[in-house]
Amino acid sequence: MSNVTLRELVKVYGRQVAVKGIDLEIEAGSFVAFVGPSGCGKSTTLRMIAGLESVSHGDIVIGGRRVNDVPSRDRGIAMVFQSYALYPHMTVYENMAFALKVAKVPREEIDRRVRHAADILRLTDYLDRRTTALSGGQRQRVAMGRAIIREPQVFLFDEPLSNLDAQLRSAMRVEIKRLHQRLGTTAIYVTHDQIEAMTMADKIVIMRDGLIEQAGAPLDVFERPATQFVGQFIGSPAMNILAGRIARDADGKVAVAVDSGPVIAIDPDGFAPLEPGHPVSLGIRSEDIVPEGHGMPPDRAHRFDARVTLTESLGNETLIFAEFGGTDVTSRMQRPRPVSEGETLTFLLNTERLHLFDADTGRSLRR
Repeated sequence: MSNVTLRELVKVYGRQVAVKGIDLEIEAGSFVAFVGPSGCGKSTTLRMIAGLESVSHGDIVIGGRRVNDVPSRDRGIAMVFQSYALYPHMTVYENMAFALKVAKVPREEIDRRVRHAADILRLTDYLDRRTTALSGGQRQRVAMGRAIIREPQVFLFDEPLSNLDAQLRSAMRVEIKRLHQRLGTTAIYVTHDQIEAMTMADKIVIMRDGLIEQAGAPLDVFERPATQFVGQFIGSPAMNILAGRIARDADGKVAVAVDSGPVIAIDPDGFAPLEPGHPVSLGIRSEDIVPEGHGMPPDRAHRFDARVTLTESLGNETLIFAEFGGTDVTSRMQRPRPVSEGETLTFLLNTERLHLFDADTGRSLRR
């Protein structure tokens, strides 16, 4: 396993700058997920690491070696694609062994590696089958097996689960995570699915418009988003955002006067010094807005009434969409009870869990 370093990495297509000078250190043996909306540059970055795209500017270093001009096959990487890229006329064994045969690896060594990978991925009983006779999940395991037998320094995954149904995707997330724990090889994983990123990776890298918005441990990014974009992108449903300005409440405490009406007190010690009148965006996650009687001590809450416009039952919880002074907010109710559309409920907003973002820059104002 090797570390991977990106230094001022840039990719330009004609007049379009797809990746705009990113710097990142990926530790050896770690599992890093690149996540972001379509067109943010995450797949382009992965393809440059793989050697499938040239570097316009900057450096890629794998295991201490600059590899900008090193052919893909000599970089010590193995890639798993979204499309599996298997040979339909070959058996599972032949698909997994193909690259080693081309490299003229001795037959005994090929057989050892193939059977070892098949054992790890529970494919031993399928080695003699053609890949056309396999399910989507089994085909993806074959694609991973083909990568494993190359014994790479770095695994690269390019949205490998996008073609699978939801249940199979969940199962394959566990498979890939177990595979990484067993092999300990550095893994870089690109996905548009934040759930995959949050549940699988040691570190997530959120990209936007060719730049890194934030990089860190999944829980740190969720709890302390550096920007409003990250706060709304990470977490489902998206973070509620209320526009407002810094003000004082009736007791003279620092507060946010929300454009939709209420004045919500905040802890000034938790945020950068704020001048009255400064425009801000107040962020609050759905689990921190609950109907009264469903979980939050009153002394930590701001009460407000809102009319229910829609509900989504998820079995163990219900999402409540409500109109609050002309603004839509989403609440998450545990231990759900029946709620009717059009009903007015009293909600409790946890003031200890607020996020503040500068309205102009989108940057977090948290200390």
